[in-house]
Amino acid sequence: MSNRNPVECTPATLNCCNLLALKLIAHIHFDQVKTKHFLLLAILSTSLLATPSPAHAQAIYTEGHGDLGVEYTPGSTEFEAHWHIGSGAIVDGQPVPGLDGEEFAPDALIAQLGTTSTVSNASVASALNVTTGSTVFRTGITAYPPNIGFGLEEVGNPEDWLNGSITLTLTNFSGPGQMAISQTIGAPINMTIVWFASRGDSYTQADNSWEFAVGGHQHNDWWFSEAGLYELEFTWTGTYTGGETPVAVSGSGTYGFDVVPEPGTWILLSLGLLVLMVFGPRRRVLA
Repeated sequence: MSNRNPVECTPATLNCCNLLALKLIAHIHFDQVKTKHFLLLAILSTSLLATPSPAHAQAIYTEGHGDLGVEYTPGSTEFEAHWHIGSGAIVDGQPVPGLDGEEFAPDALIAQLGTTSTVSNASVASALNVTTGSTVFRTGITAYPPNIGFGLEEVGNPEDWLNGSITLTLTNFSGPGQMAISQTIGAPINMTIVWFASRGDSYTQADNSWEFAVGGHQHNDWWFSEAGLYELEFTWTGTYTGGETPVAVSGSGTYGFDVVPEPGTWILLSLGLLVLMVFGPRRRVLA
């Protein structure tokens, strides 16, 4: 497991929206605003320029390939859950070195995302308790970083496990909104399967469980209905048959996901308020 030191996620430079704020402020003269407006302007300006991200005790994973997975030592009754972050993925603002990437305990790293997408599938929308056409947060593939999946490549050979599979189950959840994980299968099947949903077993294909092939590796769409911090507990269960007698094996891990709207969204909204406050229509007082 990684011994990477935890860091605070803070902005290193101003983005283009912050520069726009600076230009706007530079063209406002004292005689255009009353004292109270100027004070409000100063407060808004400070918040725009700072735009800090929340501090986390964990390492922050923002881009590149990564998997939720487990390791298994023959004879043991427990899986060891972990994050497996691929080489070149971005953690704490830096690429992960090495050919094999880096492993983290589930609570040592948090995935941070902020890309939005429109929900077009009715099953996914229902699982998120939103209507089709709603805008929500999405991750799991390259276009919606980070590129998060599931992997069972560190548990031995398929013939060493009953039915060649291990069952993955969503066993606990907390968060400000709803979460769903779906898989889209192309032609000729053309269907979307919801494997996991925080809203309940009835919104999923197999009661929030997935019989996952040993040695398999799968990336899906992860959906979050609201911004905020989510914690997802997954449990792996299987029967190891590679020894003298079958062994029931299980293991759990709680993984964190920090859903943060892209900074430009909030900055532009604040700028709009700023412009209305300073240059908006004022009542004309008749003498």
